[in-house]
Amino acid sequence: MLGRKLLFFLALAAAVTAADLVTKSIVFSRLPHPGQTVSVIGKTFEIVHHTNTGGMWGVGQSWNPWILRLVRFAAVAVVLVILYQTRPGDRVSVVSLGMIMGGAVGNIHDSLRLGSVRDFLKFDFGFDPFHAFPTFNIADSAICVGVGLLALQMLLSSGAGRKEAGEGSARE
Repeated sequence: MLGRKLLFFLALAAAVTAADLVTKSIVFSRLPHPGQTVSVIGKTFEIVHHTNTGGMWGVGQSWNPWILRLVRFAAVAVVLVILYQTRPGDRVSVVSLGMIMGGAVGNIHDSLRLGSVRDFLKFDFGFDPFHAFPTFNIADSAICVGVGLLALQMLLSSGAGRKEAGEGSARE
């Protein structure tokens, strides 16, 4: 029987993948032509029809598509290895990894099926570094939030580990 950690991870990854693919489908059915735009908040926030043959935020657009696929599948393997090594009660890591996996699967789906990834969220806050921020999607958002949560957890836990080690040596 599957453990609760794995079931939760799979459920969250499936939910993120579904949200990503459904939102892409809705946007691209309503905006069928490349470059088509709907303003949500002036030029600050727009929904656009945009495709990306590279990685997140357009990185690697000139790369061979097989290299990008290899990198994406390697990322999936790394997520699974980290999940396997995660302690049973470590909910933050499981949530983070589920978000990363769901986003990866959504973008891999597009890449394999369409040869590019569908992006549609465009923000331009009028100042650097958020002036014409690269267009992205729900999968990209989930990956960034998941990686951010993992990084934050690692920073906080390493600080706690150093503090505990320091307290232990002071008592000796």
